[in-house]
Amino acid sequence: MPAVKKEKEEKSEKNQLIKGFWFLFQVGWFVALSIVLPTVLGLWLDAPERWNSRPLCTLIGFILGTSVGVYGLYKMFKRFLAEEKNKGTNNKSMKEHDSE
Repeated sequence: MPAVKKEKEEKSEKNQLIKGFWFLFQVGWFVALSIVLPTVLGLWLDAPERWNSRPLCTLIGFILGTSVGVYGLYKMFKRFLAEEKNKGTNNKSMKEHDSE
């Protein structure tokens, strides 16, 4: 019976590691795309054939993208920390239940 419990703990640990990597992957792509896409759009709008306003639209795109990225990052980490806190309280109550 203890071997089964140990296997479940190892599987749970592996799942937690995968969840952590997946979260970092999501954060990385979110920040990268939220900065790159508006900046590239600004570069495109700044072209001489379009508005010829170099570097105004590029800077506006970069600033807006960075702002969106920082705000989104804040929301993601806030949600992540809330989930970790809830998981910690759930684990604590499960351990108390198991010890009874």
